[in-house]
Formats: sequence, C-alpha cells, structure tokens
Amino acid sequence: MQQTILDRAIASVAPGWAAQRAKSRVQIALSEQVNLAAGEGLKAMGAGDSNETVSRSSRWWNPFPRDARADTMSKLPLQRGASRELARTSPIAVGAINTNIDRVVGTGLALVAQPALAVLGWTPERALAWRAKAHQEFSLWADSTDCDLEGSLNFYQLQALVLRSTLESGDCFSNLPDGERTATQPYALRIQVLEADRVGNPLGAMDTPAMAGGIRLNASGAPEAYHIYDQHPGSLAGIKGGAFKGQWVERLGARSRRRRVLHHFRKLRPGSVRGTPYLAPIIDCIKQIARYTEAEIMAAVVTSYLTVFIETPNATPSGVFQGETAQEEASGEIGLGMGTVVGLAPGEKANTFNPSRPNPNFEPFILAVIKQMGMALSLPYELLVKQFNASYSASKAALLDAWVYFRSVRYWLSQSFCQPVFETWMAEAVSLGRIEAPGFFADPLMRWAYTRAAWPGDSMGSINPKDEVAAYVVAIEARLMTHERAEWELWGSSWEDTYPQKKSEQDRMRADGILPVPKAGAPAPQQKKPPEEPQT
Repeated sequence: MQQTILDRAIASVAPGWAAQRAKSRVQIALSEQVNLAAGEGLKAMGAGDSNETVSRSSRWWNPFPRDARADTMSKLPLQRGASRELARTSPIAVGAINTNIDRVVGTGLALVAQPALAVLGWTPERALAWRAKAHQEFSLWADSTDCDLEGSLNFYQLQALVLRSTLESGDCFSNLPDGERTATQPYALRIQVLEADRVGNPLGAMDTPAMAGGIRLNASGAPEAYHIYDQHPGSLAGIKGGAFKGQWVERLGARSRRRRVLHHFRKLRPGSVRGTPYLAPIIDCIKQIARYTEAEIMAAVVTSYLTVFIETPNATPSGVFQGETAQEEASGEIGLGMGTVVGLAPGEKANTFNPSRPNPNFEPFILAVIKQMGMALSLPYELLVKQFNASYSASKAALLDAWVYFRSVRYWLSQSFCQPVFETWMAEAVSLGRIEAPGFFADPLMRWAYTRAAWPGDSMGSINPKDEVAAYVVAIEARLMTHERAEWELWGSSWEDTYPQKKSEQDRMRADGILPVPKAGAPAPQQKKPPEEPQT
C-alpha cells in the first residue's frame, strides 16, 4: 500500500505510530475487499437480479451498506480540498455559495430578545424596557471587532464566515475563549472560527469507537472534547514541535459548564460526527463542466485567428514565414496568432474548413447540466444563474421555493452559532451586573426565560412591492400578523427600532398641518377652520 504524505510525516517522528497506522490501513482495505466479495456473492445468489434492486445495466455497481463514519470520513480530506478549489475558481461553485451567504446571512441575523413573560411574571412594558437594555449591551459587544479573537470581524460578519466555512468544508468550529477586558470593551468573550482541518486525531491516528475526526465521544456517542491542532495541517509556515500537534479542549467547562467549543455542521445521518461539503454531490460534475467550458473557449479563440496560406516558388518559405523560435522550427510547430501567415511548398493547396465555433449547442447543454446541479444544491435554476426571464408567477415561485431552503439554513445557523453565543454572552453580562436577571444562575427555567430570542435577517425582497405590501396590510388589519413580523419580512428591519422615528415624523407633520393622504373611497378629512378675527 502506497504511503501518503501524512504517513511519511508520522514515520519521521513516530515510527511506532506509523507501523500501527499502516497495519490498520491494511486491515481496512482487506475488510473492504471482503465486503466487495460478499456483495458479489449476494448477486451470484440472485440478490441483484430483481427489477426492484439492481438492473442488468448496473451490475458493475456494488454499493455496500455502512455506517455514517465509514461512508464519509475517509473521503473528507479530498472532498474538502476539491470543494475549496472550486469555491475559488469555478463560477458555478462561487455563485452557489455566494447566493447562500447573501440570502441566508446578508447583513447579519439580528438579535430580537423575547423574554418569557409568563415565567418571569413581567408586564409587557417591563419586558420592552429589559429587552432594550439587553439589545444595547449586546450591540456594544457584537458590533465591535473585539468579539473576534483575531480582531478582524464583528459578530454579524462572523456569521457569514461560519456559514461559508461550513458550506466549503462540511463543518467548522467556534472556539470561545476569554480575552482581555478593556476600557472600551467590558466583555471578555471572544470567538475564534476554526476551519475543519484544525480539528483532527492526535498525530493523525486512526479513528476508534471513542474518537473520530478529532472528536472524543462518550458511551452514547455525544461529543466530550475536541482535539485542536496548533496550526492548520496545510500551513505553509510549517508545524513546530511535531506533525499534527495540538491539545484537547473540553466542549463544556468542567465546573462552570460554560460552552468552550461549538461544532457547526448539518447532521444528515445518525452517527455522523463530521459534515460533508455542500458541493460534494456535484464536485466531479462541476470540474468536468469547467474543463468543457475551458476547451470551448480555447477552441473559439483558436478558430478566431485568421490564417493565410501562401504558395511560394520554392519549398522553403521565406524568413517572414518561419517559426519565431528555434524550438518551433525544430518541432515543425507554427505559432498561431492574429494575422499569422504560413508558407506552402509548390503543389500544396490550402484547405479551409468551418470550425463551427462558438458551438451553438454549448449553452443548451450547460444549462441542462446546471439545472441538475441546482436540484442537488436546493437552488432553483433561475436563482443559480441569476436569470429571471420567465413570467412573474414562475419567478415568484422560484424565489418562494428557494426561501424554504434559505429559512431552514437560517434557522440552523441561528441555533448552531447565534443562540449559543448569545447565551454564553448573557451569562457573562449577568455575572458582571450589566444586565439584571434575578434567578438566572439558580433556576434553569429562569435562564431559559431570559435567553429566549429570535434571529431574523434580511427580507426576501419583492418583485411586485405594491401588491405584496397590500397583502401585509390586510393581514395586519385582520389581526393575523404583527407589525414587527411584517416589517422584518418586508424590509428586514425591527419595528421597535423604527417606531420612535415614525412617531416623531407623524407628530411633526401633524403639528405642521400636513394631513395624511386619504385612502381611495374614504371620506376626506375635515380641515380645521382658522380662528375668526374679532370684529371691532
């Protein structure tokens, strides 16, 4: 079995580990061969002859049922590398991931605290005052880049980074260490987003029932700790102190039970411990399309060159027609370019042909493949290629279908990243006395009541704003929707935040005698008569 770069690195520092690793790899390979043979045996006994199982055209296809780890863990490094390269170089991959970021996160998921009034025994007025204070304190921390351990992104920009890293790599991690409190930042909580490769088994050891992908599991399969490498395994700076050196970080603090590490991935199968990249189902397809596109572009460029063939009196072309370099002359190659002229020997004739470039079938074929990619990515074709050439109904249906997916991802992001970070921040704010929350640490129910929150984001947008706003007005007047929800869905803004400005505008216009525009069919408002001057 051929050694990988990882095998050679381990062998240089720990020969014993390398020998054990090689032995384990051989055992796995033998096990896979046994499974393959078992599948062939089942087919030989007639298990694959039924129309309900495997057809004759699929006799070469021999899948074997394995658990989530066996199906995914061995392929993850290659999938991550391929996915990241496509996310840098492929227009389709870049567009799909950017569409997710722009629609799911956009300018960021905003905190809307929703304390449980029934549990806390509060009046609505007290809840509004407490929520305003919580929003102010959270903004003090979240709006600043101090919340980022690297000091480069604020909380809302970190949301986009977490989602992008999860889509490209399948998962990522958020380390939540304590930083230094300063005169301008009273909170010590920091966020360090770690790429998927930063978490792995010590010294690249093989997975075991109690450890997989750098995650230590308890008897129930729940994560207990994460092994975080000191540096990225692919860092050009090199790794000091040995390959894949790192340290274990407990998921929860031993005494405080404070969250220390968050693992962000969408669990698709029972027993999964690591996530697969968003582009995994279409990696090969995107790469082939990229190659095909590059070939078509090159063919179009080559055929755009106009080459003139001239028959000369002798067999040797003049110096004007010879190759530009000695290598070209030795190999018989002629460099193509704009205005290239090629000399012919006596008796030779020039033959022309129609290259049929650009290929008229290129666009229909590419679009047909992109439609299949869109199904795998849960993105409608119109949104993936950013073309809305169909009718209003079709475009609206495509956006609505896409938002079913975007809302599910938004909810996942809020529960995987935003809400845990908010709860951790709230515990620090209460402990510092900056937010009053009696019973927060004594009763879990009270803690839940204080930390209830929603995380709305940017609105879907509108194709026909007039009709859509009218529909929201009808829903509000029928008491089927609140003003706050309508404003979030229409404009992506908080009604509570904009209400003071609205009230100020209305009061000012009323004071200046500017009446509201009457609705169609409504009686005209009565104008106030100016006071009559007293008669003398």
